[in-house]
Amino acid sequence: MKRFLIFLSFAALLTACSPRQRSGGNVAPFPRDTDDAIPTEEIQPPAAPAPAPTPAPTPPPAKRDAAYGIPEPGKPGFMRSPHNPGAGLIDYRGLPPATEVKDPYTPGKIILVP
Repeated sequence: MKRFLIFLSFAALLTACSPRQRSGGNVAPFPRDTDDAIPTEEIQPPAAPAPAPTPAPTPPPAKRDAAYGIPEPGKPGFMRSPHNPGAGLIDYRGLPPATEVKDPYTPGKIILVP
């Protein structure tokens, strides 16, 4: 009989402490989602991306002080410097025509392969 009384008192205690009775009305235990939770005036569409900056125009290449080498007769693939013809021969074998080559006999000068 003691067990039955304990069970009965426990059941009465649970029903007395229901959430609806404690809060004093018909209140949901969690807040409801409503449409006016976020004002629609504050929602802005994403801004358009900024236009990409246009690249600066490339300046034209500077004109170089270059002259074609003087081909050595009877020796294909060799030339003489147009800036210092008596200095010696320059080997240009394997280079395509109009390739810029540093003049080994005149510092700072450029020779074009004939």
